[in-house]
Amino acid sequence: MTRINRWGCVTTGVGHGTSKLIARCLGALALPLGLAACGSVSPALGRAGADTAYVGVAVGLTNPERYAHLFEGVALAFDSLNRIRPRGAPPLALRRAPATADSPVKIATAFRDDPAIVAVIGHTESDATMAAAPVYEDRAHGGKDPVPVVTLAGANAVTRVSPWIYRVNVTIGEQGRVLARYADSMGFKRAGILYRNEPSGKDFVVAFTEEFEKHGGVVTEHDPFTEDIWDFDAYAKRLVKNGTQIVAVAGNIPQGRAAIHALRVAGGRQPVLSTNGPAPSDTGDFRGLHHIVLYSPDRPVAAEGATFARLFRARYAASADHWAALGYDAAMLIGRAVHDAGPSRPAILEWLGTIGKSRPPHPGVTGSIAFDEHRDPVDKKVMVAEVVR
Repeated sequence: MTRINRWGCVTTGVGHGTSKLIARCLGALALPLGLAACGSVSPALGRAGADTAYVGVAVGLTNPERYAHLFEGVALAFDSLNRIRPRGAPPLALRRAPATADSPVKIATAFRDDPAIVAVIGHTESDATMAAAPVYEDRAHGGKDPVPVVTLAGANAVTRVSPWIYRVNVTIGEQGRVLARYADSMGFKRAGILYRNEPSGKDFVVAFTEEFEKHGGVVTEHDPFTEDIWDFDAYAKRLVKNGTQIVAVAGNIPQGRAAIHALRVAGGRQPVLSTNGPAPSDTGDFRGLHHIVLYSPDRPVAAEGATFARLFRARYAASADHWAALGYDAAMLIGRAVHDAGPSRPAILEWLGTIGKSRPPHPGVTGSIAFDEHRDPVDKKVMVAEVVR
C-alpha cells in the first residue's frame, strides 16, 4: 500500500509560477452549486421510458476495467439531475457501447445511428477519440445528424479535429508544463522523458521540453514506448550515465512503476514525474514518484468535489477516482444542456458553447469549467502529489 503525503497545486493556462500549497488553492473557489439538490441516491436509475435522453459512454478497449468508476460517476450525475429535472424535460440515462463494437469507429457509428442518443461522453484515449471524430460529426452524410461529444482524452488535437468535441479535463500539454515547472521548483536542470508513442505522449514531450527550457533546464533525451510494449532497462542505464537528475513519464502507472524499477536497478535515485499515479490497490515500490492528480476525494480543489466524494462513497462504498469525477462533470454539463435547451443534439452543442461566455462557468467537481476557443477548459487547478513509504 502506498501513502501520499506531499501535495502541491498549480493553475493551468498560467505561464509562470511554481507549485503552491494545496491549502492556498482551496481558499478562493466558488460555493457549491451543481450538487445543491442532491440528497440520497435513487435505486431506480436506468428505469427509463421511451422518452429518455440517453448519453453514450465510450471508454478504452484496452484494460477497460480501469474506467469502471467513470460509469459510476456518470450514473450518479444523472441520478442527481433526474431528481430536479424541469417539467417536460426527459429523464437522463447512460448507454454503454454495444458488445459487438470492437473499435472506436464502430462504437461511434452505433451511438450516432441510435436516435435515442443525444450526446456522448468519451472516449478516454486520444487516438480513439480522433479516429471516431469524423463519425460523430457525421461527415459521411454531409453532417446530417452529428453527435456532440464531451471527451476525457488528453492530446491537444482531440478538440481540434471536430467542432462537435468539447473536453472537461486538462490537456496532456498543460500537464507537461505543470510537471516542468514542478521539476524546476525542485531545483533540477537536467531531465529525461519516457513517453507513450502516440499523440498525447508526443504533446507531453513538446510541452515539457518548452517549459523546462524556458526555466533554464535541459532535456537530455526523450525515449518512446507503446502501451503494450515497454522495456526501460537500456533507457535507464543511459539516463543514469548521462547525469539526468529527474525523469518524466508520460504514460499509465505500470510504466511509471517500471521506470522507477529500471532506474534503481541501473543505480539511479532520480525522482520520477508521471502523468498518472497509483491507486490504493496498486502494489510495488513507488517511492520517489511525483504525479499529476486531476481529482482527489481527500483533497478536492472545489467544494463541489468534497460533496461528490461523500455521495460517491455513500453509493458505491468506494473512493472516487479522477475518471469518476471527470465523468460526473461531463454528465452534469450534458444534463444541464438537456434541461435548459432540450434533448436536441444541435441544441446541446450550442448550449455547451455558451459556458464561460454568455453563461457562467460550470461549478465542476474537478474545478470550475469554462471553455476556450478550442473547446478546452481554461484555468483549471492541477495537483502534484509525492508518494512516500
